[in-house]
Amino acid sequence: MPTSQTPDIQTLTNQINEMLAKFNMPGVDPAALVREQARNIEAVAQATQVANKGAYGVAEKQLELFRAASSQLLMVFEDAALAPKDRVELAKQAYEMALNGSREITSMAVKASENAFAIARNRMTEIFEQFRKAATLRTDT
Repeated sequence: MPTSQTPDIQTLTNQINEMLAKFNMPGVDPAALVREQARNIEAVAQATQVANKGAYGVAEKQLELFRAASSQLLMVFEDAALAPKDRVELAKQAYEMALNGSREITSMAVKASENAFAIARNRMTEIFEQFRKAATLRTDT
């Protein structure tokens, strides 16, 4: 799904195929080379999208927590009729809300990072497996 932020893989593939067609490289399948690089680009684009989505979610949650804590603390300072004990309780609630929110934000960031890294790790595993198979075929011939 090409967006303004993701490269058009087909356009890149066509451009690279045209460039490689100009060179005569014995033993090299330019189309296969381009297909593999396109898969690498797709994996990077997908990992970037996952990471960006996670970062956006973290920023949204931070803003939500800031608004909630600010609103609660504003009540503490605006309501002159609140007893000191009530003010302390509201401040404590705001602190606990911020602390719990921080834990949630950390969890969101870790999950987004893990998901983005998993995409890259899976692609690297595929590449190493292809390399291993190619190396095995060469030693068998």
